[in-house]
Amino acid sequence: MARIEVRIDDDTKTKAVAELKKHQITLSAFVKAQVATVASEGLPPYYSMPNTEQDKSIQEIANDIKGKKKLPGATNPDDLERLLNE
Repeated sequence: MARIEVRIDDDTKTKAVAELKKHQITLSAFVKAQVATVASEGLPPYYSMPNTEQDKSIQEIANDIKGKKKLPGATNPDDLERLLNE
């Protein structure tokens, strides 16, 4: 059996232990369950980094905000639908 050690600030640990205690779960059991879930099911989507398509979209929005390249706008639902399908 492997051992995992992590460093975490005291306040965060205290808060986590208190929250887990409400559900009758130890910190150790919670960490074991999380690692086992990742091992059997992969990383949950809410932990994932943006994929290439999402990253491109984020960059387009940032460029629009910075005024580097204006994104096309829509004035009605049909235009919006067309733009979203491009």
